[in-house]
Amino acid sequence: MKKIFWIFAVLLGSTFAACSEESEVGEFENNWRERNVNYIDSVASVARANQGSAVNQWKVIQSYHLSSDFVSTDNQDYVFAQIKEVGTGSASPLYTDSVSVNYRGHLIPTVSYPGGKVFDQNFYGELTDVENKKIMVPSTFSLGGVVDGWTTALQQMHVGDVWRLYIPQSLGYGSSTSNSNIPAYSTLVFDVYLREIKK
Repeated sequence: MKKIFWIFAVLLGSTFAACSEESEVGEFENNWRERNVNYIDSVASVARANQGSAVNQWKVIQSYHLSSDFVSTDNQDYVFAQIKEVGTGSASPLYTDSVSVNYRGHLIPTVSYPGGKVFDQNFYGELTDVENKKIMVPSTFSLGGVVDGWTTALQQMHVGDVWRLYIPQSLGYGSSTSNSNIPAYSTLVFDVYLREIKK
């Protein structure tokens, strides 16, 4: 009798696991592109209404690819950045610079991932935690070697800034799937702490 119970329990567990995997996959297929466009549009509305330079205010940053005298009305041409912490630095990195950063990247919220599925990170805990900052190991990137959304936003940041970036798919990976964790047409959400600019 015990043997039958354990076989039933194993079969039931695998059925739930299979259903969970199917629903997770469906979350990133069913109207994924449309949901990401709607998400970035809703973020844009909040950002445009709350612009400033203080903590919890927003920066609306047009893609560095577009000339400064051209003003786009398409939210896909902008990175929306919420300021989490204001740094003490005064310089911003240039396109030819490298930066030392801590970051966490995730997708938009879904049923299985209410905070957004994390696809990459180089720290754990909170970016604004002073003690955590002492033990975080940063990564170094060339501004010309990352997605356009990062390049666009980082050229506006200063050393010590912590921003949450909302990058539309057009300034991220677009219609391609960068790896198995980032579906095509994904809005990318990054928490970024700019630690150092390397000329």
